[in-house]
Amino acid sequence: MGVTAANRVDEQLDETVIYHEEEASGFFSGKPTGNVLMSESTTMRQPGGRYAFGSGDRPLEGYTIKRAVGRGGFGEVYYATSDSGREVALKLILRNLDVERRGVVQCMNLKHPNLLTIFDLKSNEAGDAFVVMEYVAGPSLAQVLRENPDGLPADEVRHWLRGLVEGVAYLHDHGVVHRDLKPANLFMEEGVVKIGDYGLAKLITASHGSEHSESIGTCHYMAPEIGSGKYNKPIDVYAVGVILYEMLVGRVPFDGETVNEILMKHLTARPDVSVLPEEYRKIVSRALAKDPNQRPSRIYDLLLPADAPKTPEIRIIGTRGAGATVRPSAPSAEEIHRIEDEEPVFYIGPDTVPPGRTASIPSRIAADWRRMRDAKARRAPRAPSRAAGFVRRAVDDPGLGAARGARPAHQPPEPPQTPTGRACIAEVTASMIWAALLVAMLVLPAAAALGVDPARETTRIVFLYGTALLATWAALLLNKVLEARKVDAVSRRMTAAFVGVGVGGAAYLLARGLMLEPRMAALAPVYFGALYAGTSGWPGPSARDRKKRFRLTPFAWTLVLAAALVPLWDHHPAEGPAIAAIVVAAVQLVSPWSERAARYAEYVRALEKSGDRTRAA
Repeated sequence: MGVTAANRVDEQLDETVIYHEEEASGFFSGKPTGNVLMSESTTMRQPGGRYAFGSGDRPLEGYTIKRAVGRGGFGEVYYATSDSGREVALKLILRNLDVERRGVVQCMNLKHPNLLTIFDLKSNEAGDAFVVMEYVAGPSLAQVLRENPDGLPADEVRHWLRGLVEGVAYLHDHGVVHRDLKPANLFMEEGVVKIGDYGLAKLITASHGSEHSESIGTCHYMAPEIGSGKYNKPIDVYAVGVILYEMLVGRVPFDGETVNEILMKHLTARPDVSVLPEEYRKIVSRALAKDPNQRPSRIYDLLLPADAPKTPEIRIIGTRGAGATVRPSAPSAEEIHRIEDEEPVFYIGPDTVPPGRTASIPSRIAADWRRMRDAKARRAPRAPSRAAGFVRRAVDDPGLGAARGARPAHQPPEPPQTPTGRACIAEVTASMIWAALLVAMLVLPAAAALGVDPARETTRIVFLYGTALLATWAALLLNKVLEARKVDAVSRRMTAAFVGVGVGGAAYLLARGLMLEPRMAALAPVYFGALYAGTSGWPGPSARDRKKRFRLTPFAWTLVLAAALVPLWDHHPAEGPAIAAIVVAAVQLVSPWSERAARYAEYVRALEKSGDRTRAA
């Protein structure tokens, strides 16, 4: 291995390639890459330029170079053979090695008939990096277009387009965006279209000038959004649209003297689709839309309807739960796979055996909902008993229901959406702010009912307000934290008791800070701990799916429990129940409530009761 890339003449490579002659920014030169025509490519060098290796050199162990093929922005491509006689293309990477290496590794194991195969990425002892690729003996699309300056025949356009779309679709399905689609990267070998340089970042090159820009893509095929750094699938759709336009009329839709002029046309000018055949005008217009969101979402949408892949036929067998009253036409006997009384099964083709499976949970919920709500179906008399038993009517069959004149079945309510973490934080914050205002409004009448004189006992009113607000906030935070968690009743009560002890301790410190009587709130931790344990922290009154926003039942239960705990509030006994009443009222009024969630919860409860009755029967 006596030759290395370091031996080449130290010169600045001109990466601007004349469009008519080479198109060498892709895998190969724009000239045909076959055994005969490739011989011409050795003379297609820029003035004064020299390739790093010549015929007979062995820069990489196991491979012998036969001739140079072309050079592009990142390196040079050679036609070589392995020691075992296999023809390959060796790409010597001269710059941006990390970019090329990342693209090669990403696409190393992609295999598709319309993609050039990448065999390996190797380095020699001198540190030169080579990409070992499949060798293509056919012409590139750029060469074919030069031979057909007025565009290709319709059949050839469809053939090239089908192969191009199939290959790009495979890349997109595997999360790869080509980013440099152009005629110089498309080849034809034995009637099969091959895409080269997929997944590899490239320099933008001007077709008719000497300028270049450090951006990905080739300017005539570069989507407008690439300038803003967006390299998603729509840029490949745009490039395919440009290539399709060029195949139809023999020229690109946007051309100019400089790169900037061409890019400006991509951003502002509309393509002239009036010169295209009628069936391609809408396809090209959508593909070349300036807004990537307006382009086809699927690359297959760029094909004519006759060339698009056919959607396999889907057959539905069975009647139960199908939800349709129209019966399909009867198939032939050999195509029927009878399932009897089961859920409909989707399968492809008459020879495919449908997999056995049980009914899904949504379908069972829908069926139970119809049975529960359909009063006529519930009141329908049973069929008379026979010697062999009795026959139960299928209440789930919509056809039978319609025949008996039954009213349409009710659909179960949709389950409510689970709020996100940010939504929960916003909800509890808003609830705490509203609680501060509401507790202040409730404390005033409570103080009047307790006989507190606002002029002389201001500190006592402050104590009532502060204690009630702390207890309300603690309940709101407790229930919001446990809202999306499955906690058993005992664990919830214990957690609520600890929170209540904390609220009582804060109330005791507040009383000491306000310099109230020493006995006041002395047993507040015990009082609030027992109150929170008895109510579990009011999860029902704060649930978003409670029956109503405000209910008297939890209010009454809290008052009864607070009255039973009065001995623990030894100073001003009425204050304890008053604070508890304020807390349960505020928690209900400020907690989020959803009528949709309430309806769904009621439906679930009714469904559970119906299931219990069925099991009992």
